[in-house]
Amino acid sequence: AKAVLTLSAFALEFGEFWLLEQHLPTDPLAKSVAFLKRVPILTKPAAIQKHRQAITELNSLVKITVQVLEFILELDNLNERYDTKVVPALEVAVEQIPVDVYWTIITIAAIVTQLDCLVTESEHKQELSHYGQKINIILSRLRKHITLARQQIGQ
Repeated sequence: AKAVLTLSAFALEFGEFWLLEQHLPTDPLAKSVAFLKRVPILTKPAAIQKHRQAITELNSLVKITVQVLEFILELDNLNERYDTKVVPALEVAVEQIPVDVYWTIITIAAIVTQLDCLVTESEHKQELSHYGQKINIILSRLRKHITLARQQIGQ
């Protein structure tokens, strides 16, 4: 639940950011709100080119983090439906969920920090590669646990 709430809060901010960016050229109210939230910085072609790699890395990490959260929710759902005696793979996977949730939340916080650095054109950038590596390891492990659990269930 904590990871879902964290991702929801992030999605609200990120969604608002992109919604403002899309309506910026046509809506005077969107222009005013975007100015207050510093959105115009990323809407300038020069700024987008300057930060293209960081934006791509950020987008990739968001997608992977969402996949991790989906797998955590799937494991939680499987754990509610099946006994760990019938599906032993769930026991090991479920024990690791609190740590995975921790890393999901920390990664989302790092993404938000990086997004803020990009929007404000701050020189203090958040290094995301460590989070990307950790989340990829978690994603791989969760994928293996789910595959094994499905095999044990017979799906």
